[in-house]
Amino acid sequence: MPLVSENWSSILTTGLRKVFETTFREQVSNIPVLFSMKTSEKVEEFDLLTDEFRDFEEFTGNIPYDSMGESYKTTYTHKEYARGFKVERKLVKDDLYGTINRKPALLSLAARGRRERDGASVFNNAFNAGFTGGDSLSLCNSAHTSKNVTTTQSNTGVLMYTPANVEATRRLMIRFKSGRDGVIDVNPDLHLIPLELEEAGFELVNSKGKVDTAQNNINFHMGKYKLLVWPNRLTSSKAWFFIDTAYMKQFLLWFDREPLQFFKDQDFGTLIAAYAGYMRYSFGWSHWPWIFGQNPA
Repeated sequence: MPLVSENWSSILTTGLRKVFETTFREQVSNIPVLFSMKTSEKVEEFDLLTDEFRDFEEFTGNIPYDSMGESYKTTYTHKEYARGFKVERKLVKDDLYGTINRKPALLSLAARGRRERDGASVFNNAFNAGFTGGDSLSLCNSAHTSKNVTTTQSNTGVLMYTPANVEATRRLMIRFKSGRDGVIDVNPDLHLIPLELEEAGFELVNSKGKVDTAQNNINFHMGKYKLLVWPNRLTSSKAWFFIDTAYMKQFLLWFDREPLQFFKDQDFGTLIAAYAGYMRYSFGWSHWPWIFGQNPA
């Protein structure tokens, strides 16, 4: 078959797609670790919170039914993301496949980078009033509201990452209340920290004795928590997050409307073929009690 402009780009497509998809799969992602991953068949997705059930009552012949009202509604609007590159016919003619194969690999890395940056943005903007959830407040806020009670709740502070402050934060989280002022049994079990706090985090969760003390006391935190470091994605060197992973998977959501795909554009008889990656997704949170963010000055 002659290597003419009508077919040479199609011959390349299979190999380039393999490089693109293989590179993407091989990259480690923290998004599935943190987010509840879902697919979507709609233009937008909605998550509507409802009131929690009250505790069970003793059965005395009639079942006590609970009335549950609607709480906050969160809208997930999918956005499109794309990037492409072009391959000149002369690169194929000159057998420069090393140069050509690097392009889909780099394109795949760019797609992964965009997703990781978006996932991390939930935490990088956790204290930012311009990024809000269903209650129209930032993820980590000192005055979270409820439609059923007038009191507000806080899941933010300014404490440094130390053993004592970790325990203080854990106790604050355990005291979180439901939207009806009931107990919700938060169990924080994950520290999400930047690279700069990795050493301190490793010592805190792995040391047998208390950290940085002369006493031989047992370290209360040893083995109690998982540690997740997100290098180059968490922008603050001091902010850290305590997370209940079970609650997190209920309320921290990621919708893939169209998974990452690789395709060739028509070259229409030119000597340049265009290839592109495309994806469409949305992400965010519907409720806040799964996290406590500390943002030291």
